[in-house]
Amino acid sequence: MKKPKVEILENNGYVFKAVLRNVPVEIANSLRRVIMSEVKTIAIDDVFIFRNDSVLNDDTLAHRLGLIPLKASRDKVRKLTGSEDEPDYITLILKVSARDKPLTVYSGDLKSRDRVVKPLSNRIELVKLAPGQAIEAELWARVGSGSQHAKWSPVSVAVVRGLPKIRLKKDIPLDIAEGIRDICPKDVFEIKDGKLRVIDPLRCTLCMLCEKEYPEYVKISIDESSSLLYFEPIGQLTNREILEEAFEILINKFKDFISVFREVELNVS
Repeated sequence: MKKPKVEILENNGYVFKAVLRNVPVEIANSLRRVIMSEVKTIAIDDVFIFRNDSVLNDDTLAHRLGLIPLKASRDKVRKLTGSEDEPDYITLILKVSARDKPLTVYSGDLKSRDRVVKPLSNRIELVKLAPGQAIEAELWARVGSGSQHAKWSPVSVAVVRGLPKIRLKKDIPLDIAEGIRDICPKDVFEIKDGKLRVIDPLRCTLCMLCEKEYPEYVKISIDESSSLLYFEPIGQLTNREILEEAFEILINKFKDFISVFREVELNVS
């Protein structure tokens, strides 16, 4: 088996995109599922409302509060998960009131009793209060994973697919080449020096329009021995923290499987 290689194409607070060469789609998809469902973060889980004069009923307000992404370090998540001597939650307080004019309540109005755990953004709008209205609530944020509720998932989107393979027939007539170039919605092709060329195969979304229209000149297939991994982080954890945690979880799963398999093997023999 060839040695796996990772080529990072994009890595910032909004997108992570990488080519995993010599990593089968099945393995990469396992990583994707772990990222979405098992990497732990902190989110508001219990809401105790003492006063709510807003137009939202208590359930709707609690739901909105629960979906506010909370920034917390990986170390803080692990500490809350493994500690038996301390509470397994972080307390936040929401206490706002509109006096003589309307007031918009934002996520920044939440006051955390832990300096590490706080709303990812202070500008998430929760509700508008009319003069004289107020909200008083205590919130408990706990550790969880996306398999329990989407509010704990560290990503909004996670995709894995095999790498597109595009084969072009030699000496394609210019009028056909122009047709292939123009029919592609992702601008995968270009014409240079009178010849059709592939600019970037990773742009291909496998819509197959070019092959359906010009089957004698273009062949599209999928290389499932390598993978493209793409996800959009919400921001509770950095891309590096998400990947490190996901790899650790996946490796432990493989270790557990090998251990169980060896036990079965011993019993059979």
